[in-house]
Amino acid sequence: MNVKEFRKKIKSNSKIVIENKEFKIQQLVKFRLDNGDYYMKLFLIGGYVLADDLERNIFILVREIKTDFKEPFPERIIYSNEEFIFTYDAHATAEEVWGVGVFRVGDSEKFWDYETKDGKYLSLGMDDKTGERMDLVGKIVNIDDVEIIK
Repeated sequence: MNVKEFRKKIKSNSKIVIENKEFKIQQLVKFRLDNGDYYMKLFLIGGYVLADDLERNIFILVREIKTDFKEPFPERIIYSNEEFIFTYDAHATAEEVWGVGVFRVGDSEKFWDYETKDGKYLSLGMDDKTGERMDLVGKIVNIDDVEIIK
């Protein structure tokens, strides 16, 4: 199943399997980027977040961490003894929200994303309303390793 199909099938009460581990969705958010594109972010019970990337046809599975990184963020960041290279930054607004959790319609975030050569992922985020940071670390997940089971 590709990202486009996933977006059509996913519901806020769905259960999903990621790399053979089952997750229940706590909140599903459709974010509109300032350039008009959008992405889906699923906040999963257990502290994980799954985001999609339609352009690359991949998923990103991350969990929240605390970091001391300060703006302006550099092109390269060392985290947990690994070098992460800057790939992308954007601003997005929650356009549709299902379930209870972090975001409400109209909330927005700015983020700066980094990757390692072997697919680890670091996202440094900031809530526009509160100024609070939400930094996330994890990895890129192949589309074949994500399945909707309910």
